[in-house]
Amino acid sequence: MSEEEIALIDTEPSITDEKAVEVLKDYMSSESYIGEKKANTVKVISSGLVWKKNSDDRIHLAWWIRFVDSSFTTDNYPTSVWIDAHSGEMLLFDYYRD
Repeated sequence: MSEEEIALIDTEPSITDEKAVEVLKDYMSSESYIGEKKANTVKVISSGLVWKKNSDDRIHLAWWIRFVDSSFTTDNYPTSVWIDAHSGEMLLFDYYRD
């Protein structure tokens, strides 16, 4: 990505990390292999803003959220999700259980 393209990315998020967690829970609820019951047990371990490149090499300002839910037996091995900090789009859902 050129410097000109990087300069066009707004570094202030349009959605809060709390809103990103809502997006996460909605996404989990809509996935049949997870469902609303597990989505309601989400415990956020950490969240922060990062730069995330997607599959077409576009760079996004994203919320990186590390979390566990009732499927996990320990907080030591959380799973992660990256959500676009402007659009709320799910960029990557990395969900692996013990």
